Amino acid sequence: MQVFYDILSTPFGWALGWLYEVCNNYLIALVIITFVLRLILLPTTVKQQKNSAKQMRLQAKVNKIRAKYAGQQTREAQMKISEETQELYRREGFSASQMGCLPLVLQMVVMMGLYGAIYSPLTYVLRLPKEVIEVLTAAYNVVAGTADTAARGVSRVQLNILGRFSEVVNTLGEVENGNLVTEDIISRVQEFIDHFNIFGIDLTQIPKDFKTAGTVLLLIPILAGVTALLSAGYTYLRQRKTNPEMAKNPTMGCMTLFSPAISVYFAVSLPAGIGFYWIISNILSFIQMIALAAIYKPEDIIAQQMIDETVERRSREASIKRTKALVQAQKDAQQD
Repeated sequence: MQVFYDILSTPFGWALGWLYEVCNNYLIALVIITFVLRLILLPTTVKQQKNSAKQMRLQAKVNKIRAKYAGQQTREAQMKISEETQELYRREGFSASQMGCLPLVLQMVVMMGLYGAIYSPLTYVLRLPKEVIEVLTAAYNVVAGTADTAARGVSRVQLNILGRFSEVVNTLGEVENGNLVTEDIISRVQEFIDHFNIFGIDLTQIPKDFKTAGTVLLLIPILAGVTALLSAGYTYLRQRKTNPEMAKNPTMGCMTLFSPAISVYFAVSLPAGIGFYWIISNILSFIQMIALAAIYKPEDIIAQQMIDETVERRSREASIKRTKALVQAQKDAQQD
């Protein structure tokens, strides 16, 4: 599992570290990397928008299939509906799988990569030598009064070091190879700590520990849930407008609340830095959805699809006519 985290965390940590050095601000670095990742995912989002419009156009035909078997609750009737719907999709070149989960999967990969980078900033962002991190960890163990870092969450040890860095520095003389932590390293780490917060919120802290870390941390999961609800609610309202039949499905309401609930869960359970990334991502997603809805209007997409299909159909018909004419000409030539 650690190897998996290393593979994901190393590139994100490098990117965060490079942006941090350029901007000298961890907050801005997170905003930039989130914006860039949204741009990378933009083609898949546009494709989903077009596929949604195509599905909306086909819904009228699907409704006709269902109407044909209205009142028939038998297993055979339901199988007929399914078969004819799949045949319709096949003829129209549409696949429900085209809607895909790729953006969500990539979002989870990004979150896991940032998870490692934020949990281990000394390794992935500042890229300190392993020997130096081991010395700092040993000093922290002295400060904490125990060598059992696992009892305090070994995955959080680097965040713990940052949280009590001044005490750790004062304890370097009590641990072996304490001289490896030079003044330059101490200065770099301290500067990083100074920029590892937003509006006074320490991004290394976990909101669920608000009783000891401060209730202000609860703003992170609250904002994560609210911003996620914006996108989910907007999607649900558009779905009700463009596809009323699907909107009647009770699972739609559950799915509307699923994304905000997931956002709140992760924002509460993980360091505030990840929750802050989630907030930025949700806001950018909401802005992107509104922009794409204005640029790629469903009615315009449907009209263009109908034009393209008409052109393609006429092209096929012309090709068939030419083939028939050629065959007929060959037969006439043979008769002569």
